[in-house]
Amino acid sequence: MAKFVNGAIGTFSGKVGSVIGSSWRSIHYMRGLSKKRTKPYTESQLAQQQRFGLMGRFLLPLRGLMQIGFANLDTSRATLFNLVMARNLPAVAGEYPDFTIDYSKVRLSNGSLLQPRNPVVNITPGIATVSWNPATNRFNGHADDEMYPLLYDRELNLFYTSDDIVRRSDGQVEIPLDADTAGHTADVWLFTTSRDGLLISETIYVGAHTLE
Repeated sequence: MAKFVNGAIGTFSGKVGSVIGSSWRSIHYMRGLSKKRTKPYTESQLAQQQRFGLMGRFLLPLRGLMQIGFANLDTSRATLFNLVMARNLPAVAGEYPDFTIDYSKVRLSNGSLLQPRNPVVNITPGIATVSWNPATNRFNGHADDEMYPLLYDRELNLFYTSDDIVRRSDGQVEIPLDADTAGHTADVWLFTTSRDGLLISETIYVGAHTLE
């Protein structure tokens, strides 16, 4: 693939003979037509495809959350989804073809803002309550920082969060759950951002819990 900038033929999009022209984020490219693959994939290639597929399916419903938790990433050369994928592939554990996700290693945010302090989860019928120490410091972390809790039901492959805006000073948030989640295993994460969204904390994994 070759990159070009307004050469003798100018920029173009689409197929011209054996060349395809395209652009992404105002960067123009030419590439040859793809050839049909005849060689079988190696086990290493199949393993990599499976790792990408497993993590991609997990992250896909979280695109909106990614835009908050990774708002500080440079997306001039890669899409946000690809950048987040790269940061989360180390969470894929096990050996091919029996990969699983180590949820304790999942990252939903990136930054240096003061993390939520000492978060804990309390499960009651139909509700998961996530609480934390609301203490702040004058340099990094403020009472009006916004909290982003996320709960994942492994059996139903569903994510839950709070629809309310929750501040660090609130000290806790309740996540309502569906009745059919009882008995399921749920993983919980938490991160925070400054009110203007410019500062972001790293993700804290708050453990796996049995729902009631």
